[in-house]
Amino acid sequence: MRISGIARLCLLLAAAAGVFIAGCAAPGRPRLPICPGKASVEDALAALVAHAQQAAPFKANGQILLTYHEPDSRKEKRHNIPMQLWFNPPREVYIQGTIAVDPKAVIIGSNRESFWLALRPKEMSTFYIGDWSEVRSVEGLMMSPRVVLEAFGIIVDGEPNVGGWSLKNEGPYDILTKRNEAGRLVERVYVYACDYLVRKIEFFDQNQKVAAVAQLGDYKPLTGSFQVPTRVLVTTTGPAKRTDSIDITLTSTKGMEFKEQVRKLIFNPPKSDGFERMYALVDGKWVRQR
Repeated sequence: MRISGIARLCLLLAAAAGVFIAGCAAPGRPRLPICPGKASVEDALAALVAHAQQAAPFKANGQILLTYHEPDSRKEKRHNIPMQLWFNPPREVYIQGTIAVDPKAVIIGSNRESFWLALRPKEMSTFYIGDWSEVRSVEGLMMSPRVVLEAFGIIVDGEPNVGGWSLKNEGPYDILTKRNEAGRLVERVYVYACDYLVRKIEFFDQNQKVAAVAQLGDYKPLTGSFQVPTRVLVTTTGPAKRTDSIDITLTSTKGMEFKEQVRKLIFNPPKSDGFERMYALVDGKWVRQR
């Protein structure tokens, strides 16, 4: 199945999720101070679990800058889309993007069981839905709830399988590498040792090549010790070796508690009626349903 450029941009990663610009020292910027890293994988993962447990629900406004290529086209396309984001940790995400006069032209969402993408404009008119259990890799996906979740600190949800992770320290970063049961690379997480906030995540495809890179930065305190990255830059390399990107800037964030009625309304997939095309994730592959 060939996913259109904007669909691949809006989809990425799974699953999902969530990752940045201030991740590495850029020319002209002062080098990051170096602090001692964690002594073991267990200590590093425990710190990430503690951060995830401090995550607080919030609402945010901002902008999404999409840069992408349509299939069979060498010309780069760009869209600057106003967005609203609702996040209820650990797994509930809702992103609403406005195109022209349609405030719900793009909807990305997830809950504990599933994730979805709805593209309403007539020329796109496509609905994607998948269960987390069906995710095999990030190949073919560009902006998914998994990227969003990990961008906001949910790298490890619950008790981690320590056996799947390894740790090394390199300069100012602790670098955590995750492999699946077959030993295949899944992702690599760069954590700044001085504050133990994630600065970069590399996602690998089934061929163990980097399929997407998420960089996070400009962290702002939300509540207590929980901090939110207000800049998230995700870049992916498509089958034609062309690079697409999605650059998220949060202009405002506000902590909030979601009432049960609101949760059921926004953290559940919308009806698929009215969309010309519908795809479901089956054993890691997008299968057209209509």
